[in-house]
Amino acid sequence: MLQASTGNAQEAEAELVSFSREDKQDALRLIPFGQMKPLDQNRVSQVVKDPSIFRRLPVQVIDCDPEIYAFLVSYPEVVVNIWELMGITNVQVRRLSPTSFHANDGAGTVSNVDIVYADGQTNIFFAEGYYEGPLAPKKILANCVLVLQSGYTKAAQGESFVSNRLDVFVKFESRGADFLARTLHPLIGKTADYNFAETSSFIGKISKNAEDNVNGMHNLVSRLQKVDPTVRKQFGDVVTRVYQRKVVAERGIQQQFAKAEEEEEEPLPLAAAPVQEPALLPEQPEQVALRPLEPAVTEEAVEETASTSLGSIPRKRFAELRR
Repeated sequence: MLQASTGNAQEAEAELVSFSREDKQDALRLIPFGQMKPLDQNRVSQVVKDPSIFRRLPVQVIDCDPEIYAFLVSYPEVVVNIWELMGITNVQVRRLSPTSFHANDGAGTVSNVDIVYADGQTNIFFAEGYYEGPLAPKKILANCVLVLQSGYTKAAQGESFVSNRLDVFVKFESRGADFLARTLHPLIGKTADYNFAETSSFIGKISKNAEDNVNGMHNLVSRLQKVDPTVRKQFGDVVTRVYQRKVVAERGIQQQFAKAEEEEEEPLPLAAAPVQEPALLPEQPEQVALRPLEPAVTEEAVEETASTSLGSIPRKRFAELRR
């Protein structure tokens, strides 16, 4: 029974996550080595050409303004500081330079992360660090390359959608650590999938609140004391522009409706209206299967927020977010 349940779980996971050699080769083709600095080319190549673990995470699609999405991808310390205010994480992120930061997940994983490439659609991060905790007998050193692909779409009603996919390459230094990682790969992978989905969803909520509650968001921005003042001001400016774009879009839609109503032809007088014969009903009307309405499901709030502007909070296990 245990083997059968494990097999079913792996089959279900395979539908969402790719481990194929073809996808790995596709991920390698997406890395613009020629546009990187020589040092970054060398560091990235050593990891991605022979990784201990490769994982392509499921695509996430969120309703989100592209500018605020790109900003938060470049400055993850903003998201982490918001989580801290909400009391749902122990992760610490400290900016070291415009393109690098130090991260500590509070559970044994520590790393320095460099943004080695960014062009709006592709962001590549190189992380060098270690894990020291109860899951391993001694410190495990590793390097990691994250390739984030992003796409942007605007719907007919003006909504903006962002799709993102993350390719993860991890290389461990010791053979023992490599064997341990392969053994724990299913557990590590599921955690990564969940964290990526929850983080993407949270960024979408930040964007939504910037559109609907700009004053509350500016109040939240003023409380981000673990973010560099310059970055904090930039974030506030982005929030303002997101709100302004939403207002302009809503006015445009209203003007389109008003114009359509003005151009609509006046109905014919009743006496001049053409007379039409009623349609004949079939002798044996087709039977239509009625489908009961599904009851609406509401999401319970499991914890109070540090700021009311962000609405409902992710579940308690969201505190398990890892770098």
